[in-house]
Amino acid sequence: MLAPPGEHLEKFARALDRPLSFFFLGERAYNASATYHRTRRSLTVGEERQIQAQVNEMRIHASVLLNEAEIESRYSFYRLPLDDGGPEKAAQILRRLWQLPTGPIRSVVGSIERAGGLVFRCPFDTDKIDGVSQWPLDSDHVPPVLFVRDDVPGDRQRFTLAHEIAHVVLHHLPTDDPEGEADRFASEFLMPAEEIETELSGLTLRKAAALKCYWKVSMAAIIRRAFDLGKITERQYRYFNAELSRLGYRKCEPAPIPPEEPRMLQEILRVHRVSHGRSTDELSELMGLYADQFTGIYGHDGPRLRIAG
Repeated sequence: MLAPPGEHLEKFARALDRPLSFFFLGERAYNASATYHRTRRSLTVGEERQIQAQVNEMRIHASVLLNEAEIESRYSFYRLPLDDGGPEKAAQILRRLWQLPTGPIRSVVGSIERAGGLVFRCPFDTDKIDGVSQWPLDSDHVPPVLFVRDDVPGDRQRFTLAHEIAHVVLHHLPTDDPEGEADRFASEFLMPAEEIETELSGLTLRKAAALKCYWKVSMAAIIRRAFDLGKITERQYRYFNAELSRLGYRKCEPAPIPPEEPRMLQEILRVHRVSHGRSTDELSELMGLYADQFTGIYGHDGPRLRIAG
């Protein structure tokens, strides 16, 4: 492959608003086949490309940082098969591999980080998308990166992250219904049928709110779980959803669940600052960013990914 002349590269750098160091990071970008996203409405081709570009860039940043700050994780991510047990069986296997106790998962973010994954809470600047993930097949040495909207309730963030976990562990091979499979995985991962089924008998909205507080998932997810497990009829399911809409719970449910805070990336940056003595300018150069860009993305409030709506 021919490298562009130096003056052309400088023009590219100015047009893309990146220092020259960005073009010599030696990392690969991946296309849509390695990127998954949980959407609420259809994205345009331009929006999808922008998502891919920004997810690639932040995964590259993580790879660069981890060259000198290895994650020591107790557990791991795995490529799991979609066998006869379907996504539910895969969720049960991962809970066992991660040694998660019975009952609700205390912290989905914490579970991801203990397995070596990186979580970014991001202001996507659009309500079309709730989460994005990437774990390329030929980069198992780089941890999965998972992005979740930071302006939605914690219960929805937890379900979105479980949905994205499904993508990175299950969808290394193409399937007919990746979004449906990811939702089924997330439901079993967060609300194992063996544990929650008896609690769903005689379901009411009041009971759904109480179960929400315990399982840390939305009332809507509780109601859907009851329907999928045959604890309520289709007529009851439609009634409950109509009530959620009538009461305004589609936009704001009672008993809010607080968001979970990622910690891993800030710990990695702390290693670079403290152990390697790197300044903000040095970290910026290392990651192929200008100093103000580095501060805007990796400032005190944590990583910030903006995807224009």
